[in-house]
Amino acid sequence: MKFAFSIPSLLAYASSILLLGFSIPLVAQIPASNASTDCQTLKPPHLNTINDFIDMGHFQEDCQKDLLAAVSSFTQAIRLNPKAEEPYYHRANAYAAIGNYKAAVADYTEVIRQNKGRLGFSRPAYWNRARAYEKLGEKQKAVSDLTQLIGDSSFNVDEYLLRGNLYDDLGNKESAKADYKAAEKLLQEYLNGSFGSGFQEPRYQDMLEKVRNELSGLNY
Repeated sequence: MKFAFSIPSLLAYASSILLLGFSIPLVAQIPASNASTDCQTLKPPHLNTINDFIDMGHFQEDCQKDLLAAVSSFTQAIRLNPKAEEPYYHRANAYAAIGNYKAAVADYTEVIRQNKGRLGFSRPAYWNRARAYEKLGEKQKAVSDLTQLIGDSSFNVDEYLLRGNLYDDLGNKESAKADYKAAEKLLQEYLNGSFGSGFQEPRYQDMLEKVRNELSGLNY
């Protein structure tokens, strides 16, 4: 049994066709909307600034379900300011959502390079890059990114669970056991209310049981 992790939501935070080399006009035409009336993401009235193109990219993702168009919008935001980390992050998520994990890795790497310890997108970029590396079969690189996140310790159980999965796949059973044990301890703390009542949810009890089953399977 392995713990499954989904690709991060496009709103929370790309095909083998790379759009990086294509010329995009400074002020793009806004396509006719085919958005659902239920869509809550607003379409920007103009496309002139970085934020306009970022907002347009999110509108195209959420409402028009057109990820390639979103990639183009985020690319235009990058062209306007190549030193702004945010559009790289959103473009990476769009690339990941359409399965272009190599392009996603390149953009997450640029986010991390530009961030240099500031508050921003570097932490989710490390997590998402680890997921992209996992999809590419580069599991040791994924482990390295997760280790960067975890450091001496982490309060995020998903980081331990994913790294434990990867260690197990790589044949490093002892390290896998250590991560699953850390996850077990953290989940028990969640359920005990150590981090507030928001973590006392049935799904964490389910996760705890799965972790214990995994440890049992590793003959811990």
